Amino acid sequence: MTTSIHSPNTPYPSMAALFDLLVAPVRWAVLEAAMALGMADILNETSNVDEIAARIGIQTDTAGLVYFLDAMVALGLADKENRKYSNTDFGAHFLDSKSPVFMGGLLTNMKAMQHKNLSKIVDIVKNGPPAVPQTEALQNESKWERATAHLAAYQRAGMGAICADLLETLPEFGNVKKILDLGGGPGLIGAEILRRRPEATGVLLDLPAIIRLAEKELKKEGMADRISCIAGDYNETPLGSGYDLIWASHNLYYVKERVSFFQRVKQSLAPNGVLVCLHEGLTGERTAPSNIVLMRLSLSLEGQDFSFAKGEIAACLTQAGFKEVNSTMLDLPAGQAELVVAR
Repeated sequence: MTTSIHSPNTPYPSMAALFDLLVAPVRWAVLEAAMALGMADILNETSNVDEIAARIGIQTDTAGLVYFLDAMVALGLADKENRKYSNTDFGAHFLDSKSPVFMGGLLTNMKAMQHKNLSKIVDIVKNGPPAVPQTEALQNESKWERATAHLAAYQRAGMGAICADLLETLPEFGNVKKILDLGGGPGLIGAEILRRRPEATGVLLDLPAIIRLAEKELKKEGMADRISCIAGDYNETPLGSGYDLIWASHNLYYVKERVSFFQRVKQSLAPNGVLVCLHEGLTGERTAPSNIVLMRLSLSLEGQDFSFAKGEIAACLTQAGFKEVNSTMLDLPAGQAELVVAR
């Protein structure tokens, strides 16, 4: 590991951050090109430059291909030895289109949200937010229907296990017999939780279009007989009752009346039941964590800022009558988040 040199004999801060920022778009461009060319699929089958060139239909010499492959290696997406290239474990899992945890669809979907207004920052700052088509509104059901299949890979690739690990540390977890995965999308986090409690059953509640896709994912995971589904808007649809655990992760942005909503949630819990929420918790007057603020800038610029500040959910839960509310900040793959546990 190298250290960036900065002289104590200058009154200026280090310039290193500027060059990190300069290379960031190059990193994304290499990743995006690797996905567009299907490089992980190809590298699973051949390591020879000429064969790789033939697979992607190169009509000229292979110099550009070699530079690009070397950039993939520099980024950790491929390995190189004796002028032959191969997948890294990372590339084979997340970039091979045949992998059960292929992340290309998720990344493409997230880019569409996170990058769409970046070239317009100056114009938006000067002239105000652009009009948002109804199909692109974050509350729109069809938008989340398109995203659900990609979220399945995200949940399957590690978030399900991370969330279940967190829940296993709760003192109540050993007695959980019934859970509600509230707004759980493809439902694979709930499925992983239930794998840790073989005698328990679950309910997944989400919008009708999402439930149709979730049922397919749950069947694929062999969990269809343990998780029943409720199709509806959680603002209006009865939540059910008798839950020992209610789990809500990055999905409470569209709650209309928060205190009354959490009162409904509280009534749905069994005696000694627990509600666990996992959402970002912005700090520093909504300027940190930096990666969360930056990832959501494009949406915020067009008036779609749904991020929670740290303590915001906890305050609503206290108002809703929960007697004990605790929160912890966690470092997750996509950035920091606030875990809130309410009893």
